[in-house]
Amino acid sequence: MKLLFWHTDYIKVKPTKEALKEKDEKLEIEELNEPLVVLVSIEKGDEKFLDFAIEEIEEVFNQVKAKSIVIYPYAHLSSNLESPTKARELLSIIVEKLKEKGYQVKKAPFGWYKEFEVKVKGHPLSELSRTIDEEYMVKKSAKKAKEQKKEEGFFVVIDEKGNELSIEEALKVVPEEMKILIEKEALKKDTSKKIPVDYHEIFKKFGFEWEELSDSGHMRLSPKATIMYDLASEYIRRQVHKRGREKGINVFEIKGTNMFDLNHPAIKTHALLYGDRLYTIETEKREFVLRYAACFQQFAMAKDWQISYKHLPFGMLEVADSYRLEQRGETELLFRLRKFTMPDWHTFCKDEEEAKEYMLKIHEIIMDEMENKIGKKYWLLINVSDKETYEKYKEYLKEIAKSINRPVLIYVYPSEEKRYWTINIEYHIIDNRNKPREIGTVQIDIGNWKRFGITYTDKDNKEKGVVILHTAILGTVERFLYSLFDKAIENLLNGKKPYLPLWIAPIQVRIIPVAEKHLEYSKEVLNELINNGIRADLDDRDIRFSKKIAEAEKEWINYIVVIGDKELESKKLSVKVRELDDKNKEYTIEELIKEIKEKTKDYPNKELTMPELLSLRPRFN
Repeated sequence: MKLLFWHTDYIKVKPTKEALKEKDEKLEIEELNEPLVVLVSIEKGDEKFLDFAIEEIEEVFNQVKAKSIVIYPYAHLSSNLESPTKARELLSIIVEKLKEKGYQVKKAPFGWYKEFEVKVKGHPLSELSRTIDEEYMVKKSAKKAKEQKKEEGFFVVIDEKGNELSIEEALKVVPEEMKILIEKEALKKDTSKKIPVDYHEIFKKFGFEWEELSDSGHMRLSPKATIMYDLASEYIRRQVHKRGREKGINVFEIKGTNMFDLNHPAIKTHALLYGDRLYTIETEKREFVLRYAACFQQFAMAKDWQISYKHLPFGMLEVADSYRLEQRGETELLFRLRKFTMPDWHTFCKDEEEAKEYMLKIHEIIMDEMENKIGKKYWLLINVSDKETYEKYKEYLKEIAKSINRPVLIYVYPSEEKRYWTINIEYHIIDNRNKPREIGTVQIDIGNWKRFGITYTDKDNKEKGVVILHTAILGTVERFLYSLFDKAIENLLNGKKPYLPLWIAPIQVRIIPVAEKHLEYSKEVLNELINNGIRADLDDRDIRFSKKIAEAEKEWINYIVVIGDKELESKKLSVKVRELDDKNKEYTIEELIKEIKEKTKDYPNKELTMPELLSLRPRFN
């Protein structure tokens, strides 16, 4: 990248004639006083030099004490130019990042012939040039490393009484599960242990498998897995609306696309902040990023809404197909995937104080959904953007620790690593293999309103930027399912029968006739259950009765109904109840229906999506 700096008394710019099809709006720069004019030639491969170029512009700006910056596209400094599309994109990113740092920046329109009038000052620094390339980057990095010791982030623990503890102090007093989180996150230890249960084999038994004909990290779902996936997705969707209303947040549900133009400055800048896990595709000479959450779509929509302070806070939800280019060797069924489903909930607030208030309300939802409904305990890792923010939020963080009556682990990022958020709470369960597993999350975002232009009108009719809460109350759909399986495996390891909650079990009732003469009545019972919205099937296969029972238990069927001579005569059902460790109970058909409906009344329902008769099914998981 070639840069030519002019410190000027003034500059005027007027576009005169279209030079390229890829062009900006035809906008003039009226007389601008005391600007630093930066003439820029973008060369091939310059994307990796953007931050260095921005630093150089900042240094010169501060040296000459200019009042503003003008970025002037200037192709005449190089013969190794980048394509117009890419050059325009990178110039826009430079402008956007400088604005985010607080500089007043104008950009001369790209793709036009221009006439300009300029008066350059006569001091020694008024005309400078720089070449930003690999050699520059190496030298600059070495110089920075020599001149300053890089500030490091740090961990601290706040206990349930609000005391700050060092990691060494905390490890002596915190509960065992908290020690596992601290060792994994703060000490980078492998905390995992071997157990006599294969998670992946259990997932596969229910039909969650890798698709070998796709990219790494993509799953396929059998009919049973599909039922579970759809119910989990619908449950989270409903809970966002229901629990949001309870906390005073009305939620608007939307749907959108899964790919966004990387040439757009807001998308590009946000994507670059995300790191190296971008999943990208190219089409018709354009590059797109596959979304890694629903942020892009919701923000692109919110910027077009006319929002008043009277509307705030409000939420926006999309159950969004999402993509992250996880490392091939680190993908894991139902937990770390390249393609997954994110029920992504954003809450738009007036200011940071309102965001803090509603973050605590959402925090209560997240804790309740896992601890009171699933029965797994959460351990919190709270990321803080910098030391200054930590001091500002310290009492707030103590309030969170006291509210859950357990210690929380805090990580404070280095101040030089600027972030668009202030705090980010990760909610971890410790699974049966001693691995911390992040499920829920909530974050305060103070930067994206500016990047995407999301504003509201306050009571004084002034335009202000929103503060955004990012929320996943139960993580991705897949991680929610992972937590349900983990709870079932916990029962197995404790010598109990593993089972899934009745509402999400793919098959709730299996009817097994003892002999062929019991088949007709078995079908009557089956139809009665189905007509009452219960997912039931019938094992009518010509195989041994004992094998039918064994297979039903292997599938973790919640209610196994056995029909023989006694049941045929009494019209009462003999039922093995898995939740009671396969204890046998006797029900009338009405009693069984009532119990199942009572246990599933607050949950979504879905009919069986395969034949009710097992004889009509090919073998599959």
